[in-house]
Amino acid sequence: MSAALSVGIVGCGLIGRKRAEAMADDKVVGCVDIVPAAAEALARDTGAEVLPTFEALLEMRPDIVIVATTHDRLAPLAIRALESGAHVLVEKPAGISSADVERVAAAASRVGKLVKVGFNHRFHAGIARAVEEARSGRYGEVMFVRGRYGHGGRVGYDREWRADPVHSGGGELIDQGMHLLDLSHWLLGPLPLHSALLRTQFWDAPVEDNAALLLGEAERRDAPWATLHVTWTEWKNLFSLEIYCRTAKLHVDGLVRSYGPQTLRIYRMRPELGPPDVEEVVSDGVDRSWEREWRNFADAIRGGDDSTLLGTLDDAHYAWTVVEDAYRRSGWTAEMREPVGR
Repeated sequence: MSAALSVGIVGCGLIGRKRAEAMADDKVVGCVDIVPAAAEALARDTGAEVLPTFEALLEMRPDIVIVATTHDRLAPLAIRALESGAHVLVEKPAGISSADVERVAAAASRVGKLVKVGFNHRFHAGIARAVEEARSGRYGEVMFVRGRYGHGGRVGYDREWRADPVHSGGGELIDQGMHLLDLSHWLLGPLPLHSALLRTQFWDAPVEDNAALLLGEAERRDAPWATLHVTWTEWKNLFSLEIYCRTAKLHVDGLVRSYGPQTLRIYRMRPELGPPDVEEVVSDGVDRSWEREWRNFADAIRGGDDSTLLGTLDDAHYAWTVVEDAYRRSGWTAEMREPVGR
């Protein structure tokens, strides 16, 4: 067996805890959080040491640093971790701008360390199988993708940091839209933004609670395209990804837990068209995406090969360029400089 990798975690909330629980034989050695009780709880459960500052965590020289903080702190902390000699797993969206992502990439290149962006949706079994089927060519080219993703928030959601552009960089387009943009990019490559519609219809926040994007080249009538809708007003949590190939439709529904069991349905068209043949694969209700994503990163580090990484800074950079274009076209840039409670 390979030696266990040592891991430091900055940001010990829900996502930091999910990361700690997913790393199998690797070991959390240090935890730090602006809420000491969060770091103490995670350290107690993992046998790690609680550190008073991020600098103290870096002085432990962990092999990997996980950065799971508010979005405005992701890039600065990731850069400091890289410069200390650690590989970095930074949660999506890896910063609050494409420029942030570029700075992290420059630091990684400078020090020769790997950076993984937390796009765990790529590692859900149903999504991974659907993408593999779609990209295999057995059903012809992918014609278009339709993605929907949403939740309904909770009381006070509009006063939390995700609704404050100073800390989040934007609203639902970043919160869940980044995942759909990443999956579209994985399937279809870097499609340009054709058009965008942003709304704030329910939550009293300076950011969007709904966003609809249309991606694809306007000039070519036969080019692939995608339509994506993300929402904080989905009163029953929903995830749906539909991939339309020339001779099949692949539909992933659900993400387990509050999103319902994940089901992959493959609709294979017959030569005469009409009703398709249907294969249905239902998950066992356990979300293993975090474990699979960690294994992908740890294996790349041990092998010294970043070509095997799924969910990279390049992927985050593409998603940010689309988000920034959508905000710019919608005239939201100036509005979003004001913090919540202005």
